[in-house]
Amino acid sequence: MRFVLNGLARDLDAATVTARLRDVAPEAVRKHGVRVAGIVYPVQQAFERALGLDRTEFTSHIALRHLRALGFEIVSGSGRPAPPAVAPVERHASTGWPWEGAVQQVFANLLQRSGWSVTAMADTATKARGVDLLAEAPGRALGAEVKGWPSDTYADPRRAAEAKRTQPSTQAGHWFSQALFKAMLLLDSHPERESLMVLPAHDRYRDLAARTRTGRHAANIHVVLLDQDGTYSSEWWQP
Repeated sequence: MRFVLNGLARDLDAATVTARLRDVAPEAVRKHGVRVAGIVYPVQQAFERALGLDRTEFTSHIALRHLRALGFEIVSGSGRPAPPAVAPVERHASTGWPWEGAVQQVFANLLQRSGWSVTAMADTATKARGVDLLAEAPGRALGAEVKGWPSDTYADPRRAAEAKRTQPSTQAGHWFSQALFKAMLLLDSHPERESLMVLPAHDRYRDLAARTRTGRHAANIHVVLLDQDGTYSSEWWQP
């Protein structure tokens, strides 16, 4: 199987994974493991050994997805079969940061590095309904509404030459309002979850977050301002 990781093409097959894990002592499985030759390894340990990479170069979600694609059984820390992996949202070739899908993926990576399991990601490219991202950690659960930053051109190539009538800053205000409304709905539809609004770190969003601080604090709605490298700021929320 060939795939791209960190911009480089990689080749991996089941036989190679099995051979490179032979006689390797398994580490303790906390969240997801992979069964190789009857032994359950943490997915990151198995993927690290199979590729010869440091596990800081990939997320557990990436490891799980590729090991499952090779036909290995994925199990939870309890030893039960794990639920199907949620495929990450792929970027459109013509889009990148701070497109909504890219912001969503960077936040998912941040959560996974912090020990969370991402259980669902809506396909933002197709405007899929539902909460943009759901995740769980021991004793915690969250739902996040994700927005990007508006471009000053149309995404539709047929309108590429047209100038947008709405300024990005004005449209960002509308997007912030939509995210806030959906975060409020989440409080009723998923009352057990922390309710988040995840936005690219931009002065306009930072200003709107400050101007809604008191009301959001009363409703327990968190704003997370995210940078492309995965760093973030938030008034009260910590992963």
